[in-house]
Amino acid sequence: MKTRRLATTGVALVTVLGLGLTGCGSRTGADASADRGAAAASASPTAEPAAELTAAIQRLNEQSMRVKVSSSLLTADGVADPTARTMDVTLSLGELGEVHSLVIGDDAYLKLSGMLGKQLGGSKKWLHMDAGELSGGQLGLMPADDPGGVKKLLSAVVDVRRTGDRAYAGTLDYTRTGADPKSLAAAGDKAKAVPFTATVDERGRLTVFEMDLAPINPMLGTMAASYSDFGAPVRLSKPAAGDTEEAPAELARAFTGGS
Repeated sequence: MKTRRLATTGVALVTVLGLGLTGCGSRTGADASADRGAAAASASPTAEPAAELTAAIQRLNEQSMRVKVSSSLLTADGVADPTARTMDVTLSLGELGEVHSLVIGDDAYLKLSGMLGKQLGGSKKWLHMDAGELSGGQLGLMPADDPGGVKKLLSAVVDVRRTGDRAYAGTLDYTRTGADPKSLAAAGDKAKAVPFTATVDERGRLTVFEMDLAPINPMLGTMAASYSDFGAPVRLSKPAAGDTEEAPAELARAFTGGS
């Protein structure tokens, strides 16, 4: 029963997060390269804006930042330093509760509250797992090198146009993101034309990325990721050994929607 409840929770998380936060899935190198090639071909009439936006997104790899994600179903707030592979982010899922994730190198720690915490037995300790399990798989929860999930969407960009000073707009083909086709079936061709807008700062760094996910599911509305406080120190420490325990195996299966 406990495993079944955890699996149900994992599927719920995939449903809530997978359609925006991280593109709902890991991409193999071959898949990502092929999709980027297709995106570049589609965007060739607007190659300059596309190149500018790609460069702005890639600059998020260069230094620490604060990241915030907001939508009608979830909010997230935290800090990340991709160069040091560290991240401290709290994800709020309304009635489901909160997921506090701490990533330091190869180690990831989770604290779950509310309904999520209860389904794991109500432990108050940090649950330790391999960082690859946290950021990989179908869910891809807030990876340290892409905390807002924007870089994964690069392969899905169909077109980009400049709309103002350091401002862009375009469309995404969400079927290229690795999302579960079943999640997109009801949207039909609308999933291939998801509108987005983006803003960069004077140093060419992405600061805001918004997607209108209503064409996929009206409940999702607009999902926005914002980046700020570039270069601010991110000093994190691993929880004390007495405050941690190994995450149950079913937790990873729940996060990936497995059985």
